[in-house]
Amino acid sequence: MTLSRRGFLGSLAAGAGAVATGKTAHAAGPTHFAGPPGSMGLLHDTPLCVGCRPCEAACAQVNDHPAPTAPVGDKAIFDKERRVEPTSYTVVNRYDVGDGKFVFRKHQCMHCSEPCCASVCLVRAFTKTPEGPVLYDPDVCMGCRYCVTACPYYALSYEYDNPTSPTVQRCTMCYDRIKEGKDPGCAGACPTGAINLKVETPQEIR
Repeated sequence: MTLSRRGFLGSLAAGAGAVATGKTAHAAGPTHFAGPPGSMGLLHDTPLCVGCRPCEAACAQVNDHPAPTAPVGDKAIFDKERRVEPTSYTVVNRYDVGDGKFVFRKHQCMHCSEPCCASVCLVRAFTKTPEGPVLYDPDVCMGCRYCVTACPYYALSYEYDNPTSPTVQRCTMCYDRIKEGKDPGCAGACPTGAINLKVETPQEIR
């Protein structure tokens, strides 16, 4: 019997997961994550965003993270494009679109309907919830960091500075707050209404 390259890699992945967890593992495959009706997402309306960054401060507060190093309103922070970090799940970047005009983009986990992080995870540490957020279970994670490299939005970070029990860190879309009927911290703090919790329609789910 001839074993294809894909089959070989799948078997190797399953074996690695089994060794790491001591359980029967299932190799990641081309699973389709259909978005359930009523699934929610965070809409960032870029024309309304003015780069004021209270969303960053609110994100830090609800997640018990240190306050942003640059105070809210400090425009010097936009001199360099930033990525999310283990203690900064949300960052706002500025982009020059010409003619002296700028657009601001809020950078965070997109909570995809078909999340790459879940697709590549060998031990199924990621779960797409019916409400919309993609959740991560650090107790299952084996630290391979495939999810970090697979994310097309560069929205996951890893605790490299934690020598004993590093984990993947990312926005949770304030899942606990959503379950209580509240807005995510960033949406509640936005003064211009640029961030909204939105229920997706079937046509919008990709």
